[in-house]
Amino acid sequence: MSNNSPIMKEIKREICKRYWYARFDFIFNHLLLLIMVVASSYPAFAQIFSQGNEKYTAAIAAIPAFILLFQRTFKWEQRGEWHWEYHRRLIALSREVRDQNLPLQQASIKLTLLEQEFAGTFPGVNYSAGKEPKT
Repeated sequence: MSNNSPIMKEIKREICKRYWYARFDFIFNHLLLLIMVVASSYPAFAQIFSQGNEKYTAAIAAIPAFILLFQRTFKWEQRGEWHWEYHRRLIALSREVRDQNLPLQQASIKLTLLEQEFAGTFPGVNYSAGKEPKT
């Protein structure tokens, strides 16, 4: 089978995009968690060591609540998982074409079915994953 066929180019392009998106969501989510831990510990250490202005300490103490709200709204962890799962399924399809000589027409059909399966399951802002209205 040709690795330069339009369907294989499309699959490879999607694999790259899903990898980048999944990695971004994963790193961003963990960066937010790190900020939450540091911001939530700062007021205690400021009190223990008698350091810091009370207003600044109170403002820093509020950061974890805002980050938690931000994470719950945009669902970075679920989005990362969604992209990783899509990425894994695309790699499996690519390997079927490469290693098992899956005909390109069947690869196209499988890609369409995969896209239909994942349609409406992306964790959106107003809906939980899998509960978004399908149009």
